[in-house]
Amino acid sequence: MYRATRSDDVVATYRIRSRNLEKAAEAIAIGQSIGNPNVRLDRETAEMWSRYGCEIRSLTSEGDGYGTAVIGYPAGNFTEGSFTHILMSVMGGQLDIDIIEECRLIDLDLPPAIVAQYAGPANGIEGIRARLDAHDRPLVGGIVKPKTGLTVAQLVEICQQMADGGIDFIKEDEILGEIEVCPFEARVEAVMKALESYRVIFCPCVTAPVHRLAGAMETLRRQGSSGFHYNIWAGLDAYQYAVKLSGGMFAHYQKSGDRAMTDGRFSIDFTVWCKLTRLAGADFIHVGMVGGYLSEPVDVMAKRLEALQGPMGGLKGLMPSLSCGATPGMVEGLRGMFGNDIMVSSGGALHGHPQGTHAGAKAFRDAAEGRSSRELDIAIETWGR
Repeated sequence: MYRATRSDDVVATYRIRSRNLEKAAEAIAIGQSIGNPNVRLDRETAEMWSRYGCEIRSLTSEGDGYGTAVIGYPAGNFTEGSFTHILMSVMGGQLDIDIIEECRLIDLDLPPAIVAQYAGPANGIEGIRARLDAHDRPLVGGIVKPKTGLTVAQLVEICQQMADGGIDFIKEDEILGEIEVCPFEARVEAVMKALESYRVIFCPCVTAPVHRLAGAMETLRRQGSSGFHYNIWAGLDAYQYAVKLSGGMFAHYQKSGDRAMTDGRFSIDFTVWCKLTRLAGADFIHVGMVGGYLSEPVDVMAKRLEALQGPMGGLKGLMPSLSCGATPGMVEGLRGMFGNDIMVSSGGALHGHPQGTHAGAKAFRDAAEGRSSRELDIAIETWGR
């Protein structure tokens, strides 16, 4: 099974732990393509194995039972345009095999034939900047707080204060659902009317189940919403469906909850998720944070940004939103680490500015523009850099 005869495979790289690494790698390769890892059948022909069987490209021992296995999956095995089938194949039945004590998908290389099945971002970085007329600087995003319980009037007031302060992007918090005091249709209509004169992208939170998703997206189109966001728990196929239904709105992908899938013994590295989200059509994605209360190493974040913005079959790059404890004083440092094609987003340090929401938004915008102001000085005095 150790060969690399096909150049157009989906190539998955796993970090595994097992008392027998070779048997573990074989269990993945056999079980996720042809059949039972331990039982061979008469119907398994050489032609079948050649066309549909996985190839173990390499297996490297790291000691203490850990190793790295690189496995090629025939591109023809996959249902066209289906994230469900990709994920079911590369992270499926092998997780039920006791000889595989840990299995973490750390990379996934997709051949051009697979990438071509997906539309990718409708707008991408260039479309975002054109809409905002924002060039040669990081973007700044605002997250509505309190998360839930606001009335429509209160939500409108908060969004106007953020827009007046110069925020580029506003999203409702992912916790905000269809609640009595702030129903979805009424709040979208009211906020879009209030923001008509501003160059700002507003992304309300869609929490509709799949069977009501078409109706929710029709509401957004009818109300002239500039964007939307949908959480990771909806699933990538549902997210891709929402993007198609939106008719070209700016699509934000909210990752809150991802660590249930991206951290632990059986998990998928978030960099892989970034690649898949790009295929699904996101224009923005919550990518994590360097600093704040959920700080990732710089090299980890750099890999995520490469997955989002590097070459990928001609697909547009998308805008990573760095948040989870971001403050205005951090903007300059984040720009130095990652350049201009990032968005620094905040809720707490924006609305919690000692002078209020408007001042908090202005402090973030001033930081992104590289200009000094009293609002920015107060923010740095309050939270540091």
